[in-house]
Amino acid sequence: MNVCIAALGASIILFLSMINLSYIKFSFKEFILIIVLNQCLNINIILLNLSEFAVIISIFFILSMYICIKSKNVLAGIIIPISTIIIYVLIDYTITNIFILLFSIGPESVRENNELYCFIYILEFFIMFIISRMLGYMLNRKTKMLDKYFYINKRFNILLIISFLLTIITVYTNIILEHKSNFRIEFIKINGMLFLFYSILLMIITYILIINITKEINLKNKQIQFENLQQYTNSLEDLYTDMRGFRHDYINIISSLMGYIENKDMDGLERYFNKRILCLSEGIEANNLKIGNLKNIKVTEIKGILSSKLIRAQELEIDTFIDIVEPIEKINMDIIDLSRIVGILLDNAVEGAVECDKPFLKVGIINKENSILIVIINSVKDKIPIYKIYEKGFSTKGENRGLGLYSLKEITSKYNNVFLDTVLENNEFKQLLQIGKDK
Repeated sequence: MNVCIAALGASIILFLSMINLSYIKFSFKEFILIIVLNQCLNINIILLNLSEFAVIISIFFILSMYICIKSKNVLAGIIIPISTIIIYVLIDYTITNIFILLFSIGPESVRENNELYCFIYILEFFIMFIISRMLGYMLNRKTKMLDKYFYINKRFNILLIISFLLTIITVYTNIILEHKSNFRIEFIKINGMLFLFYSILLMIITYILIINITKEINLKNKQIQFENLQQYTNSLEDLYTDMRGFRHDYINIISSLMGYIENKDMDGLERYFNKRILCLSEGIEANNLKIGNLKNIKVTEIKGILSSKLIRAQELEIDTFIDIVEPIEKINMDIIDLSRIVGILLDNAVEGAVECDKPFLKVGIINKENSILIVIINSVKDKIPIYKIYEKGFSTKGENRGLGLYSLKEITSKYNNVFLDTVLENNEFKQLLQIGKDK
């Protein structure tokens, strides 16, 4: 079979498998672009009579560079392509040697037999696609931890990259030695046993790694839960302290009314009550109502964030309004990502509102039939260019401060059930976050 066609087949298999393993979304145009670029590089390598190893290196280079650009994560750009190549090399080596042993033919005979070579490629494609799909589902769609792990332990990621590189070097060293031995059956059997042992060892290590990653992410998640719960507890303690202070002042307030009653100054008493007492009680009642509305949030992490941001807004004398009518038991989104999104939206809302003459902040969570809708509205002083707010580095506060909304867009792009809409009208900046429920 033509070497260029073989290189094209390997490129397609590797790229599709990498898409299955990756949490990054690729369009059809991007897929075609990657294949064309990689094939152009492969043709040059073949014309220069370089080894097949150079073809694999070129595929790795193209895939790695593209993932780095798409994800803006160098570690992801290295680990994902290396993992894909290791799986492909092991599958390719195993299937090829099985056919060599079963039919007692040499590798050159396999290459010269176009029908057999094509059959092996198709078989490799389906096996590789199924294995990568299963691993991708387990790592990304089921546990949603692969993308988070790249940000948790940088040192361990570097060790993982080194071990993967050593694995590729070891595998190809064995393949080269096997070529030099003229593919003697004894050598193939010994090498096959070593590959089987290594594959089992690799699966055990991967399984242990997944368990450790899961524990580490769960620990981080619990830490966030504890911090948010602590914030919520502190908010309740502040409210309780205010109520105790009001209770201690109650006798003094009643005593201040006695003078008007003794003098039978009903008009003065009415003015004093309306001006001093009524507004004080309304303020305490309003704050109590705002905190009380959070009782319908059963997601502890989000309750903690909302309460802490609400208290902060009140301290900045921002008029706040919370509307959560129905209980919110569950939100179909990773809690760490959701906490980051809500925190970013509320921080920006508070910063935008505090600059206004009449600042206000409105937060609503609506439990719809098929989704949860989170609405955050704040007053704005100046007109904001909506088309620019999600660009990296954009900010109304100056240079190098606009990373929040950019990060928010990066997070939401990973989910098919999360939609973010932004509206600016009547000096109100509205952010609508819709999260679809499980079907």
